[in-house]
Amino acid sequence: MWLPPSNVIEAVTHVDPWPFYRQLREERPLYFDQGLRIWVASSYAVINEALHLEMLRVRPPAEPVPQVLRGTAAGEVFAQLVRMTDGSFHAAHKPAVAQAARRWTLADVARASEAATAELWATQDFMHELPVQTMARLLGVPGAQLADTCRWVQAFVRGIAPGADLAAVSLAADAATALMAQGQALGLQPVQAANRIALMQQSLDATAGLLGQTALLLAQHPSLAAAADHSLDAMRGFVAEVERHGAPVQNTRRFAAGRVLLAGQWIAAGQGVLLVLASANRDVALNPQPDQFDPQRGARHSMGFGAGVHVCPGASVAIEIVASCVRRIRAGGQFDACFGRPAGFQPSGNTRIPVFTR
Repeated sequence: MWLPPSNVIEAVTHVDPWPFYRQLREERPLYFDQGLRIWVASSYAVINEALHLEMLRVRPPAEPVPQVLRGTAAGEVFAQLVRMTDGSFHAAHKPAVAQAARRWTLADVARASEAATAELWATQDFMHELPVQTMARLLGVPGAQLADTCRWVQAFVRGIAPGADLAAVSLAADAATALMAQGQALGLQPVQAANRIALMQQSLDATAGLLGQTALLLAQHPSLAAAADHSLDAMRGFVAEVERHGAPVQNTRRFAAGRVLLAGQWIAAGQGVLLVLASANRDVALNPQPDQFDPQRGARHSMGFGAGVHVCPGASVAIEIVASCVRRIRAGGQFDACFGRPAGFQPSGNTRIPVFTR
């Protein structure tokens, strides 16, 4: 018997967090966790309300850029990321970022994903490299620069992560300098070059988690997997249901820019709210029969890509990357060799990324 998770952070990598999330939704849809020192929202209604409140921001008001990044090239990029800003800067630059994410057709994404899959499927860090290389290909990175670009993006992600040490921050700064130079060589302005990095950076852990969870569920549901193999559209449905049901992005955070009322509770200025997106996806208020895995679900709704002004514009891109990848691997008979045996989840406080042993 597995013990239930002790809190929402432990739940991210717990073998079965869903009963714990259900209990939170039913008994404490919004509460203050004394141990974590953060408010926790777990129901669809509360999370949706939070994502549409202007006074709940993506960064702590007193720390728009993490202290450890200030004065570094990584910090300069971080300050220009639309997904990490609010207010007038976000309003001015979000439309261009959203337009950039929409400029590729699904066929473009599929071709890039299949090419990256063919090159990377036997590598050790395949799940993390695939989404970054796919995005790099879509962004026009020359083949000779793909390996360096993927390495720089991974270094940048590690260095801006909470708790990164000084060595990781230094490597992230070097990576940011190289990636900014790459973007500006294409004629991009600094804000455009920074958010070009974000298109690759955002895909890393979230899409790796989606790919890994898709592999798990394909193995667990052979009859549904066989149906998904019939067409790319069927595989898209399978992957979209994985994203809803398994929620690779388990949670996200918001911070009160002032005293704000959420679901009848006053949140003090500066306090954080952890939004358990995974729980919202299994809320009957959002999806009927939410615990059932159904790739043919008619009216599928997911909070995994956010809502409100910070909704992620790359949902269809992420699903297409994974659908095209696994379809190619399965058609080539490489599925077992590529993923191997499940061995838990990668340590994380936000994303649920399966680990496999070959």
